[in-house]
Amino acid sequence: MKRRRSASYAVLTSTLALVIGCSGGAEQKVLDDFFRASRMRDNTTLGNFATVSFDPRTDGVVQTFSVVSVSEERVRPLPLKKMADDLAAAKAADEAFSTQKKAYQNANMAVIDRVTKAQAAGKAAAAKDKAVADAWAKWSADASTHTKAVSEANRQLNANRGIAELSLARLVGEGDVTALDGELASKDVVIDATVRSPDGNTVSKPMKAVVQRAKMKNASGQELTGRWIITALGPA
Repeated sequence: MKRRRSASYAVLTSTLALVIGCSGGAEQKVLDDFFRASRMRDNTTLGNFATVSFDPRTDGVVQTFSVVSVSEERVRPLPLKKMADDLAAAKAADEAFSTQKKAYQNANMAVIDRVTKAQAAGKAAAAKDKAVADAWAKWSADASTHTKAVSEANRQLNANRGIAELSLARLVGEGDVTALDGELASKDVVIDATVRSPDGNTVSKPMKAVVQRAKMKNASGQELTGRWIITALGPA
């Protein structure tokens, strides 16, 4: 009987250890690291796995917390290589257009100068200059379109590249993540935190963190799964 009780106790202990070890999982670990570094105002460490902060001077100090819930993963495409190619194409088109515009400007410099001065004085271009004035207006409008295309392509790439670089830092190091395509996974983690506020009071505060990680493939088809990073934190 004693041996049977010992065996049952061993099974129960192992089961409890497994449950405790799995509770929170990777989300618990990254949040533990986040709040520990936040307490110490260690921005260098925070920069390795978070794009947000929890400043003890303004937000307080999280003393303890427990994970209440973790949502299912939400996945969206993260085509960094395509975004980089789109940016390169937009820049190339802009450069080619700028060359053509400059050639037209050089060929019609005197007329364009007269048109510009007339516009500055609030006057219409002379009849003999109208064709060039209209053409130059179109060149200028098209230049703005090309500039906006480059700016938007650059914005799209930068908005997505930073998260991938942070998530994949241990796998690619200083490598260029814009050579990769894949997907971005996101989860919402709701926690119940005990927070010591800057004025010294201790309060219970429910919060929600968003954690994300990149899952990419390199040119040879090798899968690269990044680590979870914290990209948002606020009230639940």
